Amino acid sequence: MTRTIYVLRGGELVDKRSASPLHARAPAPTVRPDGMGPMRSMADGRIYDSRSAYHASVRAAGCEIVGDERAPFERRPVFEPGRTGADIKAAIEQLRSR
Repeated sequence: MTRTIYVLRGGELVDKRSASPLHARAPAPTVRPDGMGPMRSMADGRIYDSRSAYHASVRAAGCEIVGDERAPFERRPVFEPGRTGADIKAAIEQLRSR
């Protein structure tokens, strides 16, 4: 038994796989609104709900906003399942010897 999803196009139900897109994908600018959730500024202690006012107050206090950088992370050590048992035994022996 197969399932089919239908969508409404022009007042008729059409198989989703063969339906035309509802909206054309046209390039458009990204809009970043000035509003944000209330946030207390560490520079002056006031609460801001406007992104531009917050950034202006931080600059006026002689500070700068950091933390948006993507830091390169160090590679994690590869997990070796065969070594786990030996590590557990060594840890138990260390605890018993104390």
